[in-house]
Amino acid sequence: MRKKLALFLAAVSLAMSAQVADIAQPFTSDEVAIYRDFLLHYPDQLSNIIGMQDTTVAFTTPVSSRSEPVPPNLNVPAYSGRKLPPEIMALTDEKEVTARIAVAGKLIDPNKRAPYQGPDGYVRTHLTLSEIAFDPEHKHAAFIYSATCSCLGGQGGMVLYEVKHGHWRFQTIENNWVG
Repeated sequence: MRKKLALFLAAVSLAMSAQVADIAQPFTSDEVAIYRDFLLHYPDQLSNIIGMQDTTVAFTTPVSSRSEPVPPNLNVPAYSGRKLPPEIMALTDEKEVTARIAVAGKLIDPNKRAPYQGPDGYVRTHLTLSEIAFDPEHKHAAFIYSATCSCLGGQGGMVLYEVKHGHWRFQTIENNWVG
C-alpha cells in the first residue's frame, strides 16, 4: 500500500512539474529587449523603478474610448507571475537608479528630503509590468505598466512597441493615466 501511495505521489509531482514548466516559459530575447528598453527610457519619474515587482502580472487588454482593444489582434498570454530575469531586475537596483538620477543632475539634497522619502529623495512606488502580448506577425508588442506610490497616486498605461530594422522600438503609451 505504501509503495502504491509513493508511486502515486511521485506521478502527481511529475505531472505538476510538467504543468508548471508549460506555464513558466523562459523569457524570449524579444521580451527582454522590450522590458530593458522601457526601463532604460522610463517615461515617468526615474525613481519609480526602484524596487520594481520581480514578477509579471497578467496582461489585461485596455479598451479605448472607441470600445475596441488598442491595438487589435494581440495574442494575449494566458500566463503571468513569471520571475523577471536578473538583467532586467538589475536595472531597478536602488544604487543603479540613484546613480542614473545623479548623472541626470536630479538627485535631491538629503537636507531637503521629506522624512518619508527614500535615499534618492523620492516617495516609494510599486511598479509592475505585465506580460507582453504580441500581434500574430510578431511585429507589434504591448504591455501594461503601473506605478502606484505611497502618496495614493500613480501612473501607468499600455506601452506599444514595434520592430523597426530588426530592433524593438518604443511607439507610444496608450490609455495613459495619472492619478
